[in-house]
Amino acid sequence: MAVSLGTVALGSMAFHKEAGANTVGSGFTGLPQFMSMSAEETVLPLSIQGRRAFLRRCELILQETAPLAFRFATEEQQENAQPLCRSIAEQSVSASPADSYAWLILATAQLRQGDQEAAETSIVRSALTGPNESWLAAARFELVQSAPDAVSDRIRAVADADTAALVPSNRGWVVAREYVTNPAFRERAETIVEAQPEAVQRRFLSLIRRQL
Repeated sequence: MAVSLGTVALGSMAFHKEAGANTVGSGFTGLPQFMSMSAEETVLPLSIQGRRAFLRRCELILQETAPLAFRFATEEQQENAQPLCRSIAEQSVSASPADSYAWLILATAQLRQGDQEAAETSIVRSALTGPNESWLAAARFELVQSAPDAVSDRIRAVADADTAALVPSNRGWVVAREYVTNPAFRERAETIVEAQPEAVQRRFLSLIRRQL
């Protein structure tokens, strides 16, 4: 009986954690409520899907341009946002070291806090655990391009690998847009694109024309 009751109690706790994840994981207007959580007290759901709900919130919060919903948050909540998201991402990679997305969110939080050395390690871990998913490659690419001061040789290698993977994919436009808007990126991009098959090169030129 005691074992059964304990199992029921644990199941109930897990259910409430997952339900909480679904609540914070929907809608822009809930962001202030999410930011009111304490970094010290936040306990993440047990499932990867539940943790992803929290991480998706952090992806919105950590954008270079803050979402409109930030205007509904207090100054204290806004100041707490980056530490909160770093704590959530740290808990996520601790629970799932192979979660490339969690490493990416952790890298973003670390960069926003100016912790470049830690962010580089997290970017590398994201690339190692998710090298072939184009949506993650695109997100890593954009993160690296948004923080040129944090680009060391090892991060440049990650960015180059992501660039090479993105160019022939359906997200090649991400690289084409950067090529058009960032002259400093062009020489490196051309070297990478020239190593691609001729058909891919032609397609990339077409993507560039669409960005002009």
